[in-house]
Amino acid sequence: MQDLAPILSSRGLSPRLCRSCLTTAKLRCLSSTPAQASNPPPPPSTGFAHLTNRALISIHGHDAGHFLQGLTTSNIKTSNSSPQSGFYSAFLNAQGRVLYDAFIYPAHQSDDVKATSRREEVEEPGFLIDVDKAHAETLRTHLKRFKLRAKFSLRLVDPGEYDIWGTWGHDDIHSDGSTEAGSQVVGCKDTRAPGMGHRIIMYNGQRPQTTVGEETSVETYDVRRILKGVPQGHDEIISGEALPQESNVDYMGGIDFRKGCYVGQELTIRTHHTGVVRKRILPVQVYGMDEKPPESLKYDPHSSFVLPSAAQNIGRVNTRGRTAGKWLKGAGSVGLALCRLETMTDVRLTEEASQWNPEHEFKMSWQPGDGEKELKIKAFVPEWHRNQVGVRDMHRQQNA
Repeated sequence: MQDLAPILSSRGLSPRLCRSCLTTAKLRCLSSTPAQASNPPPPPSTGFAHLTNRALISIHGHDAGHFLQGLTTSNIKTSNSSPQSGFYSAFLNAQGRVLYDAFIYPAHQSDDVKATSRREEVEEPGFLIDVDKAHAETLRTHLKRFKLRAKFSLRLVDPGEYDIWGTWGHDDIHSDGSTEAGSQVVGCKDTRAPGMGHRIIMYNGQRPQTTVGEETSVETYDVRRILKGVPQGHDEIISGEALPQESNVDYMGGIDFRKGCYVGQELTIRTHHTGVVRKRILPVQVYGMDEKPPESLKYDPHSSFVLPSAAQNIGRVNTRGRTAGKWLKGAGSVGLALCRLETMTDVRLTEEASQWNPEHEFKMSWQPGDGEKELKIKAFVPEWHRNQVGVRDMHRQQNA
């Protein structure tokens, strides 16, 4: 493991830190956001992008479905008689913290996706797991730890086999990601937020055969995702630290609260039924210290702001006290941050008095090495978030 003591000392931080502070220091030192020489162009209303920052893990065999059922937050259908399209999910640790967020696609043995079973004449359940490319190998290792005597094969899919695409704004794409022209291996509707589009897995070198739209970069796709308030991957859902509800995994359809036991279920279910989620990841906009607060969330590709590193604290302007949130990642003038809802937004969680005041402004202050930097920051609550808050309140009233 890298020795952080010299790095911490050079940044004015003591190497003798408690465990919590050391975790934050690691994120600041190792997950910094570089200066933006150029920002990606704004996303088009209709488009598609090759998601080169994602990778696939293949799991095939008799016990594949039952195995994943005990490890994921979503319900896995283990019967071939009831087909299931792809879906969003998460893998948790025993303490209920998110380790990996992923899409899982049922892909039974066929000419497209072959199992490694010796009995190839028998169709066996199989799945493709779409995960953050930088951490695909660690997820494979995590899954292997729980395999024991379960009957299935597990492998990291070679990058030359398939490509993962994200599409949006297309009327000629079906709910499973298929099109009238062109053949995909598997796919699904991206239900994490309204208008997110579809995920499609195609043979290497193929492109979605759509009638409209333009191809964009994965960076532009990420700008669109950030504007919708959808976190993804280890940079935004910090592995081993983030709670699923704080990371909006529940709002994005990644948790089935009616399914049976799985790793990390206890805290997740208890929070859902009895707890109050006071922090959530929200889209934010940064602006200059001498500028007025923006009235709406808007991406500026010409922004020259140098954004801070991950885990940078957010606080009230001209006020000291408990932090209001933590910066995660951004591009140009927008980003994602973990925000205290009753401090940074008008969302009411309980009948108690809220700390939110429309006159309050928030800022981030940091020292990247060439003097102190400051930016103001404003959180925005997506409409689909507010709809979920209403559904939650209705369910609690019914259960009271």
